[in-house]
Amino acid sequence: MDKSPNITLAIESAIRGGSISLITGDVEIDNWIGSTDVSKAEDLLVDIDAMLQRNRLSIRDIDHIAVSAGPGSFTGIRIGIATALGLKSGLGIPVSTVSALSAMAGIIDLDGQATVAVPVGRNAICMQTFSIGKIATDEPRSISFEEFGDEVQGAAKLILHGSLFEQFGRLGESIDCGENIAVAIGQICIKTPGTTAEPLFISKSF
Repeated sequence: MDKSPNITLAIESAIRGGSISLITGDVEIDNWIGSTDVSKAEDLLVDIDAMLQRNRLSIRDIDHIAVSAGPGSFTGIRIGIATALGLKSGLGIPVSTVSALSAMAGIIDLDGQATVAVPVGRNAICMQTFSIGKIATDEPRSISFEEFGDEVQGAAKLILHGSLFEQFGRLGESIDCGENIAVAIGQICIKTPGTTAEPLFISKSF
């Protein structure tokens, strides 16, 4: 069995302002959550460096990088993955990738079916349904805010990005995952190091 990395840098740079998390074992050391109105993906390395300095760490202390494969901003997905691959090349450390949707489902104990949802742009939500065993039962798809409210009315369970919880948290049994999705990315990739997922570019379907 492979030894788990000591310090994982987790990156989610495509949903709203994005988030970054530093994790050791199953404990989060620190995190950074971007502005909700302006993406900070272009400043990713600056924000990573600031968080490391705050914790008296250097980039060389990172043993593993976990990065979101999407969904979200196309530019944000590309920047997050490119940053992770650049650090992998420079530091010689492994990179794991996972979709934000499956990571959010993965950190919740499911005793049935649950729909996971994140905002992916103006008036757009990306959603996907998972069953026991964290197995996806459909493909991720985009939907408008109005359609989402109608579609998930009475849903058994919703796992929501924090920015969606205030509006849709009253529907079904809802779980607020907050806006720090990077920590979920990191926790799942620590459990399954070496996992890979193709970039998840989801266009509006409405």
